[in-house]
Amino acid sequence: MLADKLPVDADKRLRNRKFENIPEAKQRPHILWETISRLGQKLKPAGLTPKVNWYDVLFCGHDLQVSRELEHDLDAIYAYEDGAKWTFTAAKRRNARAVYELPLGYYAGVASELSRAKKERPSLPFDIKVEPQWKQQRKNVELELADLIVVPCAWAAESLRFSQTLGKKPTIKIPYGTPADEIPARTHRPDGPFTILFAGQIGLRKGVPHLLEAWQKLNLKDARLWLAGGMHLGGDYLIETSESFEHLGALPRVRLLEVMQQADLFVFPSLAEGFGLVIGEAMAAGVPVLTTMNTGGPELITNGREGWCVAAHDVDALTERIEWAFRHRDELFEMGKLARRRAAQWTWANYRRKLIDELSRHLG
Repeated sequence: MLADKLPVDADKRLRNRKFENIPEAKQRPHILWETISRLGQKLKPAGLTPKVNWYDVLFCGHDLQVSRELEHDLDAIYAYEDGAKWTFTAAKRRNARAVYELPLGYYAGVASELSRAKKERPSLPFDIKVEPQWKQQRKNVELELADLIVVPCAWAAESLRFSQTLGKKPTIKIPYGTPADEIPARTHRPDGPFTILFAGQIGLRKGVPHLLEAWQKLNLKDARLWLAGGMHLGGDYLIETSESFEHLGALPRVRLLEVMQQADLFVFPSLAEGFGLVIGEAMAAGVPVLTTMNTGGPELITNGREGWCVAAHDVDALTERIEWAFRHRDELFEMGKLARRRAAQWTWANYRRKLIDELSRHLG
């Protein structure tokens, strides 16, 4: 097999695409596109072209392959953003319904939030990454072909106001599940300094500059801020702020879950997020969460109970909640127990049942 000749890391990634709960006869593996994408990243990290990265190649290749293999006796097809254009086109020829999952929110909604952040803080040394025109057009075609749109949170649904489809197509909101059946809850309060953890891409979209501003403003004693993830802060800004946090790097999931057990509070101040799966992971571990309304947080968190959801871009609100958490560490630990309880009420099994119910209702 080709997978046997690849490096160990690549072999693990390829085999990770295998789904144990789906009958073998129902699976159609296409290792070619995964292999091209992975090797491309190694040989030419910048992308196939300046406007086409290797994940674009992977998604488009998958879309093309699926579109060629659709059965003729087909009632509906379910596809994701960036991998649905050709599949939906083929489905329409078979009079099949097209169900479109938008996991990250509409691209123009994301751009609007980033533009706001840049306007409010012009000194921030960040360039706003804009989707290339070909990709924007592809996303718009996918939306136009869709008969039903599935989003994981209220903000993702709201982001569709920037599209031409808002109000024209039914949209259903189904929050992603938590891994509470996989992650053991912690049993005691963390030792040592008061600790805040952030996990994700360390950059503007995730609201990290806003978190750093709040943290520096507080200047808490015997407290630490951990940032886990790839670093996307650079230049003088990183030099100016680096002493206020400890960068843990990009951690494997197993290690990240271990680190979560040591945190008093998980903070995820994203400006534009389809959901933020780390929110559910932290809650499952028994860690209260401070996040924004522009994530999946409001779907799981009751303010003041399992954590807080504040307005995106609001540094003062972040500052206020972090200071309260610092001064009420024991109460914060009790909030973590409630977070774990809430996570256990909405696992991936609950998500699957809800998704099936909603699709059945809308597709008949």
